[in-house]
Amino acid sequence: MNRNAALFMLLAVLGCGDSGTDPTDVTYGQTTFVVLPNPIVNSDNQVAVPTPGTTRSGVTVSVADGPSGTTDATGVVVLSPITSGAKTLTLSGGGATGEVSVGIADKELREVAVALSGTTAQVMGDVQYAFGGTVVEITPSMSLADVNAALAQSNQIVFFKAGTYTGDLEFTGSNVTLFGEGSQGGSVTLNGNVTVGGSQNRIRGARITGNLSVPGSNFGMSFTRVVGTFQLDGSGATLLNNGFCSTVTINGSGRTLLGNAGMAPISAPSSC
Repeated sequence: MNRNAALFMLLAVLGCGDSGTDPTDVTYGQTTFVVLPNPIVNSDNQVAVPTPGTTRSGVTVSVADGPSGTTDATGVVVLSPITSGAKTLTLSGGGATGEVSVGIADKELREVAVALSGTTAQVMGDVQYAFGGTVVEITPSMSLADVNAALAQSNQIVFFKAGTYTGDLEFTGSNVTLFGEGSQGGSVTLNGNVTVGGSQNRIRGARITGNLSVPGSNFGMSFTRVVGTFQLDGSGATLLNNGFCSTVTINGSGRTLLGNAGMAPISAPSSC
C-alpha cells in the first residue's frame, strides 16, 4: 500500500542488547545525518580510508546553520532536521577538531563515518538512503509472495512494520531500501534467508535469523543483525555498524567495511 513519505515516522531501533550496532531513532521524512566518528576499520575492508582516531563517544558534531549534538556511548549522533544542500559538519572531541563537507538531498538519511584526529576530519564512508520516492508499507500479516513482490519493484522504499516475517526474501529489483520499523525495544525480525540481487539495494534496522547472501552490486547495510551466515559476492558494498553472529565470507571487490561486529578485529555480538 503506497503512502506519502511525509506521513511516516520510522523509529528504527533493533534492541538486540549490544551497544554500537543497534539502530538509532530516525524520523522518516526529515532530512537527517547520522554521524559516527572514528569507527574501527574491519580487516577485510578493501577501500582506502583515512586512519580513524580513538575518540568515539563524547564527540560534539554540528551542522552550519543547523542542529548540533554529542555522540553517545556507542559513538553515534543523530542530527535532524537538516535543510538540503552542501553542508559542513564540524566535529570536536578528545582534543581533536575538524570539518568535513557532505551534500544531502531533501528527505534523505545519510549515515556518515568520519575519521577525526588532531586538526583533521575526513569522511571514511557513508550509506545513503534516498527517501524522497515511493513508499510501500509491509506488515507481518501479508503473504510472502506480496512481500517479495515489493522487493522486486525498483526505486522504492519498502517499510517493514514491526514484527516477525517468516520465509525467504529476495531482492530482485534495484535501488530498493528495506527499512525496518521498531520503537525502543521493538524490532523487525526476518525469520528466514535473505538474498539481495540487483544493484544499489539497502537494508537498515532488521534482525535476520537466517543467512544473508548478497550477489548484487553497490549494496549498503547499516545497524542490522545477521544471525546466520553472511556471504558478500557483489562489488562496491558499504557495511556500517552491523552485527554478524556466524560465518562471514567476503568475495566482492571495492568493499567498505567499518565498525562491523563479527568481522575482525571486532568480536561477534555477545547476544544474537
